[in-house]
Amino acid sequence: MKKSYSHFTVDDIQNLGLRMIRGELFSAIHSVQASDWLLRTLEINHKIPSNSEKAKSELFIAPLLTDITMRNTNKMTYFSGYYFNVDSKLGLKGFCDFLISKKHDAAFIESPLVAVVEAKYNQDLIDAVPQCAAEMFAARIFNERKGDILPCIYGAVTNGYEWLFLRLQNAQVIIDMDRYTIKNLSQLLGVWQTILDSFL
Repeated sequence: MKKSYSHFTVDDIQNLGLRMIRGELFSAIHSVQASDWLLRTLEINHKIPSNSEKAKSELFIAPLLTDITMRNTNKMTYFSGYYFNVDSKLGLKGFCDFLISKKHDAAFIESPLVAVVEAKYNQDLIDAVPQCAAEMFAARIFNERKGDILPCIYGAVTNGYEWLFLRLQNAQVIIDMDRYTIKNLSQLLGVWQTILDSFL
């Protein structure tokens, strides 16, 4: 039995009854201008060594999620390093890098919408997809147990610079055919806003 989300493989995801396919998730993206705060923060953080996963999480991922939260005040919040034990028998337990919740004032996770997984050092984003898919599946189970039925759950895999998005809908995990980078920050923020607008 899997010890945590990070141990999931493609076969494990299929054993959950899910099929992973490629697809286009965002047909129309409206660019969102980055705030001065985010631009300045990323400019400063680019000068700081970021050779570890923890550094990338603190320097690039968290500031972007904070900026998104500031844009959606009273609509969402995010949890970092949250222990998310949903079903130990299925291996759906362990620490999640980030979980986005639609309950802005929650002290503990409620109504998770998006799971964000940080790729391990030198790991391609696609290799972290099974972990992300497992966390997305756990989020759906968690919501259903609370009577909070959402049409889909989103996920994102990132190394801090590049982002790959997923959507869990019915029995399919759709992996976006496109990747987004912080070099095109307005487009990346536009994707995030598109995701949030579909829920909020």
